[in-house]
Amino acid sequence: MLPCLRRVVLPLLLALPVACDGSAPAAPPDRPSAETPAAEPAASPEAEKQYREALELEAAGRHEEARIAVEQAIAAGAGRDAKLLAAKLAILREDLDEATRLLEPLASDGGDALVLYNLGLVAQKRGKYNNARSRYLAALKADPNYNPARFNLAVLTWEAGVKDEAQHHARKFIDAVPSDDPNAAKLQQMMGGVPPAPASPGVQR
Repeated sequence: MLPCLRRVVLPLLLALPVACDGSAPAAPPDRPSAETPAAEPAASPEAEKQYREALELEAAGRHEEARIAVEQAIAAGAGRDAKLLAAKLAILREDLDEATRLLEPLASDGGDALVLYNLGLVAQKRGKYNNARSRYLAALKADPNYNPARFNLAVLTWEAGVKDEAQHHARKFIDAVPSDDPNAAKLQQMMGGVPPAPASPGVQR
């Protein structure tokens, strides 16, 4: 039987320069995956213009207008980044089927941490523990330094009662971010403290 999940509020990170949705806990800084996706044909000037407009509208919180603009950009030939933005907007309005439709084709090579992360987020919102966990782990395989996936794994496994794994991911996240990162403090608070990693053999504490 799969673990029973409570609904949690998670950060939503996509490609630069898409902003996080501002929900608590605050998201770590956006950045592209270390694994560069395969090059795609350049979008037309009109597609690029529509995409930039959609970004500005999304940043201003005008999500319905942003949706229309990004759909026009995609229709005009805009590629991965526009589809990531469209998927983000779909997730924000809880249209998880649309988000999946946009994201799945982008995940075909298994090397795009941002796409895999967002598919994990969709699965987590649907309460699909195994799928969410596998997507987040795949995101970390594509980019071992992609901290948002590590953070969400810590939350996902903790909420599912898999405490040892949750603390492992929390420790990895805490060790990877600045000491004053608010998300590190949130994990410490959620778990009632995260013990330090054990010392390697032969290393003095």
